[in-house]
Amino acid sequence: MFDGAAPSFEITGGGWLAVVRGLFDAALFSAFGALLFWTLVLRRARSLTPPEAQAALDRRMLALIRASLALALLAGAGWLVIQAGLMADADSLGQTVDAVPTVLVSTSFGHILALQAAALVAALSTLGRGDAPIRRTVALILATAALLLQAGHGHAMSMEHGPSLLLLSNAMHLLAGGAWLGGLLPFLLAVRITPPRAGATAARSFSVLGKWCVGLVAITAGFQAWVLVGSIPALLGTAYGWIACIKLLIFGALLGFACLNRYRLAPALMAGDPEQARRRLVASVGVQSGFGLAVLLAAGVLSSLAPGMHEQPVWPFSRQFSLLRVDADARLAREVWRAVIALAAAIILAVVALLGAGWRRAAVQFAALVITVLAVPGLGPLFIPASPTSFYHSPTGFSAPSIVQGAGLYRQACESCHGDGGYGGSEPVPAPPTAADLNTSHLWTYTDGALFWVLTHGIAAPDGGMAMPGFASRSPDDRWALIDFIRARNIGSARRAAGRRPMPVRAPSWQATCAGGAVKTLSDLRGTIVRLVIGQAPDVTAAGLVTVRVTSDPAARPDATTCIADDETILQAYAILLGVNRTTLPGTQFLIDARGSLREMLPPESPPGDLVARTKAAIDTIRQQPLPAPDPPGGMGHMPM
Repeated sequence: MFDGAAPSFEITGGGWLAVVRGLFDAALFSAFGALLFWTLVLRRARSLTPPEAQAALDRRMLALIRASLALALLAGAGWLVIQAGLMADADSLGQTVDAVPTVLVSTSFGHILALQAAALVAALSTLGRGDAPIRRTVALILATAALLLQAGHGHAMSMEHGPSLLLLSNAMHLLAGGAWLGGLLPFLLAVRITPPRAGATAARSFSVLGKWCVGLVAITAGFQAWVLVGSIPALLGTAYGWIACIKLLIFGALLGFACLNRYRLAPALMAGDPEQARRRLVASVGVQSGFGLAVLLAAGVLSSLAPGMHEQPVWPFSRQFSLLRVDADARLAREVWRAVIALAAAIILAVVALLGAGWRRAAVQFAALVITVLAVPGLGPLFIPASPTSFYHSPTGFSAPSIVQGAGLYRQACESCHGDGGYGGSEPVPAPPTAADLNTSHLWTYTDGALFWVLTHGIAAPDGGMAMPGFASRSPDDRWALIDFIRARNIGSARRAAGRRPMPVRAPSWQATCAGGAVKTLSDLRGTIVRLVIGQAPDVTAAGLVTVRVTSDPAARPDATTCIADDETILQAYAILLGVNRTTLPGTQFLIDARGSLREMLPPESPPGDLVARTKAAIDTIRQQPLPAPDPPGGMGHMPM
């Protein structure tokens, strides 16, 4: 099932940056968690501790907090130096050092790190000997500020450039993680130094805080994974997703140790042999602290990787879940439903078995196992062959230049086999009889990634040769352009054959110059209706309407409601998509809805007054009927809208 495909791990700044950042996180967590534990969690346990033990515990706590603050400052300095070298693209240590002041003064990274350093230094100086509660409280506030500022270094700030729900989630994640993981070493010290009863009391107090923190960590981590990973393929097929899975496994281990400590080892302090119970609890918390450091190092790596949502996922399995076969074959659909019903019955039997005893319980469990073994093969049609690129998405945005580029590449590399029209063996002009027809609706059962794999590696013939050669020697951009052209021409050919207009389909994207010289793409105009005019057409005004005029006239100028696109590829790409000759398009208007779907084509046959009325009526219809589902094969299939 696993075919060995793995994503590339390109860590920004290399492994040292990830390690230094992880240590900085760990030191911040430790300082914040220790101050919080010392200030709040230990209150009840201190009343059960002799003065001598209290004094010893305070000394250890103070030493731990000072060491954590000092380590945070040291790791922060190392992070600054490494980051400055990366930003300046420095080739030597001297160039790196020279870049540090600029990074501190001129970058948001430098500003945030400087504020954190100031808070840490203030906390260290305010803490003093830690003998005054007010000093510990002020130091805790300063450590909290330094920890919260760490959210400004994450993906949330770089993606949103300001306050956002993702940034708030990251901040809450840091606070909850700092309170829980940062409290482990102080808890260990408390168990080692205080009497067993006081240690058990500290465990109960820490457990109350820990439960809230674990819940908040889980919720915020789930939200951030949903936003930054984006999909199951990205979770399983990107470096970010793999590290997130490792972090999840470590979190599970931490949770297991937390349950062991709270419900088994800590209660043993009050019964039997308290000294042996103390040693076991200390050892367990020590191992748990090691896992805590590991999860923070993993977080450092995650922060240095591009989020999974921005990467092409490398699918690691030889098969993938799909409903294509079931949707196309009623017999397979019935087979799958029978298997699902049988598995549901097996689950019910397994639950019933829990209520029984003796041989009856064993018999019911055996029956559930037999049903499961017999039913699982029936789910086979839900899984189809997959390739490492199955979940790739075209990065071109289905742009007009890409479609036209693909048309030229098709003539060079594909036309000799598939024919001028792409009909392969059914082509009117001579073509190899085994070449595939690229104009059938079957093309839309292939994802972008599946087509990319075929174009890269070719198709093997039954005799062991190649039925179609691969084009791995060509650039990825060339292969994506070929896919765009093949999809666009498939739509045009099918619509031409059916005598219907190709609406609605995804509109090929482009760039245009708008008022003030601003260059905008079709994506930038999402949320408005766009009237794309080829050449000249009567003026049309409507609320929320933007007109983009495609013209090579040097005298054409954009204004408040009209943008200008001087791009010949727009005319060519839309002609391919419509399956018409480009010479018939001047004067034609295309209406594109707020989600980028091409909804209407208005040729220039009508008198100007009638054409304006028809255009306004079509705009009103688009507003009243937002994005009806495209009818195949005119829809863009697996290409995202």
